[in-house]
Amino acid sequence: MIGILLAASVLSAATNFSADILGEPDTRPDTWGRAGVAEWKMRFNPPAGYRVRILRVYGDFLVWPKGKVEPGKFAGALFGLMTTAREGSSRVWPAADNTMLYVQVATGGQPSRAAFDHDVSAGGLLEADHQLVVRVAVWLNDTEREIHCEPTFVVVYKFEEDRCPGQ
Repeated sequence: MIGILLAASVLSAATNFSADILGEPDTRPDTWGRAGVAEWKMRFNPPAGYRVRILRVYGDFLVWPKGKVEPGKFAGALFGLMTTAREGSSRVWPAADNTMLYVQVATGGQPSRAAFDHDVSAGGLLEADHQLVVRVAVWLNDTEREIHCEPTFVVVYKFEEDRCPGQ
């Protein structure tokens, strides 16, 4: 009975992650500075025979360098939420079908904040492993400082019947 009630409900959970990222020298074409990434997985626990659909995500993404930054030096940072499905897209280039949220900011020494509130239901069906990947990354970091990245957010979700069990 509890599983049926949960499956009919819209639920929410608040969370926070943080990482300090300096990155490694970025040698890809048309890049400079350093790039690095940190990743976590949130695991949902739906009733048997159900999957998780993320409906909405709201919160903010904060970044700041650890220490004084030389004038004219900058770093970009991103926060993304994705499923564990294959990265990339067979239908669109360049794109990532498994990514439901992508927020980016930049810092030249001062804290930077990006508030967000997005309906992600169209891309929010998690794979059968019920995991939501949380990723932060730093790129084009020529500050030579670690960049503190901190997404704090609420995930609004529901459990829905798995129409394709075993896939």
